[in-house]
Formats: sequence, C-alpha cells, structure tokens
Amino acid sequence: MNDADAQKVREALASLGYEASAPADEADVVVLVTCVVRQAAEDKAVARIDSLKGHKQLHPDSLVLVMGCLVDDAETLGRRFPWVDAFFRPSDIRGLAEFVRQRSLAEPDQPAPPFPSPVSVSIPISLGCDHHCTYCIVRLRRGCQQSRPAGDILADAVSAVGKGAREIVLLGQNVDAYGHDLPEQGVDLATLLSMVNSIDGLLRLRFLTSHPAEMSVSLIDAVARLERVCPHFELPVQSGDDTVLRRMGRGYTAAQYSALVGEIRARVPGCSIATDVIVGFPGETEAQFAATYDLVATERLDTVHLARYSPRPGTPAALLPDDVPEPVKERRRLALEKLQARISQEINSTYLGRTVEVLVEGKRRGRWQGRSGTNKLVFFDADGEWTGRMVQVEIIRAGAWSLRGMVRG
Repeated sequence: MNDADAQKVREALASLGYEASAPADEADVVVLVTCVVRQAAEDKAVARIDSLKGHKQLHPDSLVLVMGCLVDDAETLGRRFPWVDAFFRPSDIRGLAEFVRQRSLAEPDQPAPPFPSPVSVSIPISLGCDHHCTYCIVRLRRGCQQSRPAGDILADAVSAVGKGAREIVLLGQNVDAYGHDLPEQGVDLATLLSMVNSIDGLLRLRFLTSHPAEMSVSLIDAVARLERVCPHFELPVQSGDDTVLRRMGRGYTAAQYSALVGEIRARVPGCSIATDVIVGFPGETEAQFAATYDLVATERLDTVHLARYSPRPGTPAALLPDDVPEPVKERRRLALEKLQARISQEINSTYLGRTVEVLVEGKRRGRWQGRSGTNKLVFFDADGEWTGRMVQVEIIRAGAWSLRGMVRG
C-alpha cells in the first residue's frame, strides 16, 4: 500500500514539474512514506526522519514531508520533528500535492514528462479495515474500510496499462471484503477482477491481501476462470492455535483455515499460497507455538512471512503483558524459518526442467528478473532488452527463495 502511495506521489509531483532526484540530498522535495505495522518498521521510519534533519539544515529551502501510518497526531509529530515541513495521513496524495504546489518557489514552464510506469502497478481498491485484530494498528491509522468505486479503479487500471504497465495488483487491507460497504454498486472482488481482466494490453492481474474469514468460493472460482488472474493467494493465518487466534481476534479456527487451503487447491490446481505468521503473541506457550509449527509443516505453503510480535500502542493487545521473552520469540521464528526453507526448497525443486511463463520486471545484479504466475522469483541471463515482456523460461536451478532458468523460444 505504501509503494502504491509513493508511486502516486511521484506522478503528482511530476505533474507539477518535478523530476525524480537521486540521491535524496540533491532533492528540492523529500517525501518519506512510513509504515508502523511493527516496531522495527516504526524505528526505521523514525531513524530516517532523524537523518533528514541534516538535509534540512544544508538545504533550508527544500521541503521535507512525511506521510503514511506514522502520521497520527500531526501537531505532536511537528514538535518532535520540527525540521519536517508537513505531515500527511496515509494516502493523502491530493493534500501533499497541493501543499507542494503552494510552497513551490517557482512555477515550472511546463510539466515534466509523465513519470514512467513500472511493469507492475499496485492500485488500492479499498482503504482501512473493518476487522478488529487485537495486535493490528492499521485500522487505528487508516480507519474503517472504505471501498473505492469500481469505475474509478477501472479507470486507474486502464490508465496504468496505457502508460506501459503489464501487471495490475489490486490492494486492500482486507481485499476480499471489497464492496461490502458499497452494496448499491453490486460489485464484489470477483466481479472487479473480471472487469479489470478484460483490459486490452494487460498481461497479469493479482490481488492482496486476503482474510481467511472473508474469502468466498466465487472469488476462488474467479481466479480459476479468468486467464489473466495469477493463481496465487496471500492468505495470512498468523497462528495455528485456536486460543491464540481468539486472542488475536482473527475470527476463524486453525481447522477452518486448513479447510480453506484445501478448497483453494481443489478449485485452482497448481496454485501457490503464501501466509503470514506472528510468533510470541502475548501468552503464547510452547504447545501453542508447536501447533503453529505443525500447521506450517502440514499445509506446506509456498511462502511464510514471519514476524516476532511487537506491541503497537493503542491496540487491545498492547494492554496484555508482552510476556514471551525476545530470545524465545527469535528461537521460534528461526525454527519456523528453517522449516519453511526446507518446504520452499522442496516445492521449488519440482520446477526443475519445467518451462514457466515469466513477466520480466527488470535487471537485478546483472541478471534479468521476473515472476511466474505462482509468484516465484525467476532469474535468467540474456542479451537485449526484456523489461515488460512475457517470456518462456526453462528452470535449471531451484533455491528456497528463487529460481534460475534459460529463455526458450
């Protein structure tokens, strides 16, 4: 979501005559888009804001702007970081652009050239969330779910493809619940996927992040039916223990999650599934962690995003004692990481000798990189320009986190 906001900021500033500047110390406008979903993310954002104090001292006429989930009480933040010119709530692109327009020292003779579109463009379809996960600060910062009108989303997608995007990623804190707050428009996520799927020039379509309590059979079937929708699901489980899930406010049991995984695999054969897991939630015992470990071992998902629990001020879970010691949290995280590395290696090894379709996103460390429809990161060597192309790649090496191949055809 922050990447999507940052892209919109780039486009808005380009329309005012600004061009991207690297490094940042040469910039007239510095915008930091922040995340505070975990303490580590907030610490990183604060450290970056602190580092911009020197930039402001050297370039007093420049603008230093902060946006995103860190921005709760702008007045308090202004006293804490007086070198920041303004703070903007998440996704307040219009407010930020208007502030820059009013503070610009000189009007440009003409707008800068349109900001080039990346191969993959993320489009928020809803902001906020109606769930009450006890550990999550997102709802406090982004508010209740607000679905965007389907027509606006479709227009954004058509525009992005017209500027060169080849993949669209539809985003929401709980993407499966899209449209529930707009019953009059009669469009749910499955219908929206069908609408965007029909755009000429679009090669791929993805969506994230899902909630196990909201995913419908119609959505699963849409993934199976629509040719441009990638057979990949981001389906956070967070814990494999029912008591922990209740304390987290997740609204499902471990058995219900496993049944949903089975339903997805039956209806979308060959799909990939990624999940999120939090270890060390308040009160998590060794037996409860073992239940999570067993779920990960049994379900054999393609990717597990692991995090140690960190209390977020203002959330219900922050009122609970953070009683799992940090060394224990790290031990549990490492145990799951080791398990998942083995599972991912075994899954990825099944790709050896197979030819997969890869959408090339660009170069990284001298090699072309892209992703398969099942969201596998694929590298290959080849002469020429391949960015934005869909290519057939025969897999010759498989690691736990990526694949390597040779272009065929």
